[in-house]
Amino acid sequence: MAAKKLIEEEGCRIVVALGMPGKEPIDKQCAHEASQGIMQAQLMTNTHILEVFVHEDEAEDPAVLASVFKNRSRDHARNAWELLYEPDALVARAGQGIRQGFGNAGPLSV
Repeated sequence: MAAKKLIEEEGCRIVVALGMPGKEPIDKQCAHEASQGIMQAQLMTNTHILEVFVHEDEAEDPAVLASVFKNRSRDHARNAWELLYEPDALVARAGQGIRQGFGNAGPLSV
């Protein structure tokens, strides 16, 4: 709802939605429902909402988890910028296995 309000009431052209779901099954279910709401808001507003979730169980070490959150948030902020101002830069990276948060997976083999 907050992202939809930012788009409709504040005129935002893109929104980055940050979240850190816990590791319990109910947390995963709530994150799924939040993802569904984000997708619906995108459809309703015809506007990108970048979901940046870092799940608590992505890393055991709190320092690694903090690093993933920082990197993923930064990388998605860059993606938001490029969606608005440099869309060709995103196209150039397509299929290269670039990840947000952890290391890159490498390009697709053809």
